Amino acid sequence: MSSENAAPAHPAAPGGIRERKKQETRDALHRAALRLYVERGPDAVTISDICEAANVSRRTFFNYFDSKDDAVLDRDEEGSGRSLPERIAARPEGEHPLEVIHQAVRAGIVNSLGHPTWRERQQLVRRHPQLVQVAFASTRRTRDLMAEGIARRTGRQPDDLYPRVVASAAHAVAQAALARWNPEDSGDELLDILDESFAIAASGFNLHV
Repeated sequence: MSSENAAPAHPAAPGGIRERKKQETRDALHRAALRLYVERGPDAVTISDICEAANVSRRTFFNYFDSKDDAVLDRDEEGSGRSLPERIAARPEGEHPLEVIHQAVRAGIVNSLGHPTWRERQQLVRRHPQLVQVAFASTRRTRDLMAEGIARRTGRQPDDLYPRVVASAAHAVAQAALARWNPEDSGDELLDILDESFAIAASGFNLHV
């Protein structure tokens, strides 16, 4: 077949390219901010430093993050694959709500452990108490995502009482497990602590679990 009659190649979807470029820019800013925080400490890093390291403008920075701390800590833990609400909604029908969130969070942690920056962020928060407030805001968003997933399973609204109570309880259990874990230890140890924490909650807080 001559080149004149060949079917034209289909260009990549513009929206897909734009989204990929946006994600690449966000990732570059996150990596730059995290590296500088680790090397210098939060107080010695400016937004301009992060922009220079990532080779972007300040205007571009504020298209993605509200502050330098957000650039370090406001990181989508999903990476790729299903979001937390999607994982919760997809769990088997009839599964106990706490177990639903347990397994959904567990899958998210397994995914996150594959990203080296996740462990570094946990270490940073423990070394620099001024980051706790920003980290706490991020965990509240995680709690809201849990409520959204439970709402999808039950046909309710995320701000209804039932999804909020379930999400708040499960979120507290997950946070207790994360606080117990030493980021210097293995990811398997974190998963073991998470499993034990949810088993305690599922037992009605029985001391003999």
